[in-house]
Amino acid sequence: MRTAVLQAPRRFEVTEQPTPRPGRGEAVVRVAGTAVCHTDLAIYTGRHPGVRYPVILGHEAAGVVEAVGPDTSIGVGARVVINPIIACGACDCCVRGDENLCRRAGLLGRELPGSLAEHVALPERYLHPLPSEIGLEAATLIETLATVRHAQRRVRIDPGDAVVVLGQGATGLFHTRLAKLAGASPTVAVSRSAWKRDLARRMRADATVDPSVHDVVAEVLAVTAGRGADVVIDTTGDPSLVRPAMDMLRPGGTLLLYAISHEPVQDFTTFSMYVKELTLVGSRALVPADFEPAIRLVATGAVDLDGFITGSYPLHQTAAAFGEYERAPDRVLRVLIVP
Repeated sequence: MRTAVLQAPRRFEVTEQPTPRPGRGEAVVRVAGTAVCHTDLAIYTGRHPGVRYPVILGHEAAGVVEAVGPDTSIGVGARVVINPIIACGACDCCVRGDENLCRRAGLLGRELPGSLAEHVALPERYLHPLPSEIGLEAATLIETLATVRHAQRRVRIDPGDAVVVLGQGATGLFHTRLAKLAGASPTVAVSRSAWKRDLARRMRADATVDPSVHDVVAEVLAVTAGRGADVVIDTTGDPSLVRPAMDMLRPGGTLLLYAISHEPVQDFTTFSMYVKELTLVGSRALVPADFEPAIRLVATGAVDLDGFITGSYPLHQTAAAFGEYERAPDRVLRVLIVP
């Protein structure tokens, strides 16, 4: 099979490797597509710490089961989306059901060979069957949607809550939509991009703000009659937004830091946490139980994935795909690599 191997930062090589065979309880999936996200881009550019090269990227993938091993219940021909978090199942975190926090976990495309290949072999418990209503290319976005659902389960959004979503990339748009489905009102979507603000309105955002033109804190206070937001969700990973995010929260509000940042937060004090009694919440990836609800959201049309794939490339043009993503990240929601 063909595989796109990142030999070093910004240096892909398409190689031939043996097609995997399924072991006991495993299935071989013919990959239909892999969506490329910001984590992949950070590994590509060498900005993601702890990655050992060469590495086969790719963790947001869907495909068709092509072969199964002994003691495997899933059938050949099944259409599936892949859970990329390979957990040990035995540590204290796994026993609690927190497989995303597994002390020995590996992520496909980072610690483990990923899906930028024609085939992958995995234990069947990491494969989630898809209904016929969802196309395989669109299904590559379900893993991302599942991480957003997981994050929102960690904060309480009640009907009538004011929710602000900072950033309207793919994850920000999903956060905006799920907040509305939870009954948030108003939901305020913040983005410098007019195109993404338009998409946020399609996700039923009640208000949008361009931070390059308006003071976001003032705008949030205005649309909440001076009360402030109940929940602020940061999907940008920009450390400079932590302070204004806390400023726009009401007393007793919650800040969800969804995005990843490796940079320190400058000029940060805990006084706002104290005086407003704020709650700060982190969220990491997903657990297996997040997949089925995410699949239902797409299958029922509650979350519309149309327009989220902003570019598609064959496997042998993986380098071109990543190069374009790096040059113009603001024009990308998800890039799709199709073997």
